[in-house]
Amino acid sequence: MIVKIKDDKSYIEDVCLNDITDSYTTPIYIYSQKIISDTYKHLKLHLSSEIFYSIKANSNQAILTLIKNLGAGADVVSAGELQRAISAGFNPDKIIFEGVGKSKNDIEYAIDKNIRLINAESLNEILLIDEIGKSLHKKVNIGVRLNPNIDGKTLEKISTGKKTDKFGIGIEKLPEIISLANTLNYIELKGISCHIGSQINDLNIFKKVFKTMKKAAEKTISSGINLEHLDLGGGFSVNYEEDLNSLDIKSIGDLIKSIFRDVKYKISFEPGRYLVAKAGILITKILTTKKNGNINFLVVDVPIIFPPNL
Repeated sequence: MIVKIKDDKSYIEDVCLNDITDSYTTPIYIYSQKIISDTYKHLKLHLSSEIFYSIKANSNQAILTLIKNLGAGADVVSAGELQRAISAGFNPDKIIFEGVGKSKNDIEYAIDKNIRLINAESLNEILLIDEIGKSLHKKVNIGVRLNPNIDGKTLEKISTGKKTDKFGIGIEKLPEIISLANTLNYIELKGISCHIGSQINDLNIFKKVFKTMKKAAEKTISSGINLEHLDLGGGFSVNYEEDLNSLDIKSIGDLIKSIFRDVKYKISFEPGRYLVAKAGILITKILTTKKNGNINFLVVDVPIIFPPNL
């Protein structure tokens, strides 16, 4: 978010921060509705795909309501996030439940809320969902997160698409997944998905992911599965410094049009950070100043540990 200085006062979108701090006690998080809205519309325009906001990026209830009103769905990774999405008014048919470590209670709750898909991340989880569906006398729509073994060329701690990462089922096991899905009575395989990491800015990596997942979709359909959804993840990089080049979303949209021409299933993405990373600031007050050695310190009213720009 850009803060402008005018007459020695700080402004955000023509609102003076002094007026805010006069009314509210610091520390305060402030988010820009305009930035979030403009970023979402930019994605929607160029990707021409369904957008599911990854709630883990920022689960502030007002932000969830805003993004829901813009037309997005929700991507959740816990029962708590699912509760927040429902409280914000997301239609259950526009909610997808991801996550490696779903408990039996989590899955039962998601089934009870009739969400669009529960994305399984292991063969054991597929079996568990089928078992729960049987106990509830209900067939459950699932997706499967595949691990395409593609390096996003990002930081190791935010890599999620290599075969050594904990996320998803190895894409080489797709025939086994399909065979299992065809033998179980209480799950319906409706989608496949992937997500290879965050802060990806190389267009060639996205191209590789898209082509790999299209082949996986073709194999799934040719096996007789009625595939309805292909989720290509997120990971769009955010530059926190204004002088750096941003990821070209239009070019990603052009890739989608060329690679997925005339497919019958729906394409979706699950951005999180990209939608909200530049939309917020923290306002804090200086309590006192001090000097230790040759270093000057400002003591503020909130303890902050600044992480590296991930």
